[in-house]
Amino acid sequence: MPFFVSGSVPPSLGHRIVLGPLETLYSALVRTRVHAYKCGWLQTYRPGIPVISVGNLTAGGSGKTPIADHLLVTLHPNRAALLSRGYGRVSDSEPLRLRWDEGVPGTPELLGDEPCLLAQRHPDTPVIVGANRSRSARLAEVLDRPDCLVLDDGYQHLALHRDFNLLLVDAERGLGNRRLLPLGPLREPISHWERADAVLITKANLGNPEVLLHQLQGGLGVTKPVFRFDYLPERLERLDGQASRSLNSTRGMRVVPVCGIAQPEGFFRMLESSGLCLDEPLQFRDHYTYTAADVCHLQERLKTSGAEGWVMTEKDAVKLRAFPELAESGWVLTMAVKPEPAWADFWSKRLHALGLKAPNFRSSVPKTSKQENRK
Repeated sequence: MPFFVSGSVPPSLGHRIVLGPLETLYSALVRTRVHAYKCGWLQTYRPGIPVISVGNLTAGGSGKTPIADHLLVTLHPNRAALLSRGYGRVSDSEPLRLRWDEGVPGTPELLGDEPCLLAQRHPDTPVIVGANRSRSARLAEVLDRPDCLVLDDGYQHLALHRDFNLLLVDAERGLGNRRLLPLGPLREPISHWERADAVLITKANLGNPEVLLHQLQGGLGVTKPVFRFDYLPERLERLDGQASRSLNSTRGMRVVPVCGIAQPEGFFRMLESSGLCLDEPLQFRDHYTYTAADVCHLQERLKTSGAEGWVMTEKDAVKLRAFPELAESGWVLTMAVKPEPAWADFWSKRLHALGLKAPNFRSSVPKTSKQENRK
């Protein structure tokens, strides 16, 4: 359950009476903190290499992980390191560094589910998790000497200087009711879009990006470049990695969706638009850690539903692969991020301005080596 008033409808009178004073206090604290960093009263660490930040103004999912993944792909041939908070991890080691191709095992419990997913998808990229991203940046500079740093969920992390600030706005939810926590989803006032160098409308194909663009540029006066990013389903890959099926071959397949993400509605719509027949979904809270009892419940549910298998997000698959009993009945919906054409030229020019090499977009595609099964 969200810890704030969700949706785009203005809060009720009861909510305003009870939560209004908390919103006022929160607003004062946020504005004071931002002003303290702006005036230099609070210290900001400036690394000797460019920092590219991905973040948002709202609480909850806005598609940051797919964007961070896309940036890491298109940053090649530059050597990047990823800095993440590591939400959901149980380890208290901080900062913690892992590079997948070095053979050191990494788990969602150690890194957090999203950093673990990104570490697997980019095995030659150092991933450093910890609440203090300035310490993480120093560690990366000493151990890995990367060309640049990618700061995941870093819009509010003002203790680390960034050279390129990307603000993400979810096309499905927009900016909600435009109220600050806890009366709304905003982490900070809408006017703080001014710190961004560009605005990305994420999941554009799942919402109404034209209306959102009008709100941003017309109603809110956003003057920074705005780009659409579509989130497209690619295929179903079996949880054990031994088979892959095209979405055309799975039309009419009856499945049970299972997910522990912040905004599951978009996931369900993608499954339906891909032609899958959905049984009643099983939903868990964001960053949920699955247990053996959960797996027993999932298996029993599959037997009674008559469905052909499970379908989960890539983020959930990172955790559910720990249960071999789900290996052949679970399927993972893989996703592709597709920016509008104008983004490629803008991104290349910004990288050049930062002293980095421009990407080859033709070759900047994540590798897939799964066996296609069209049964």
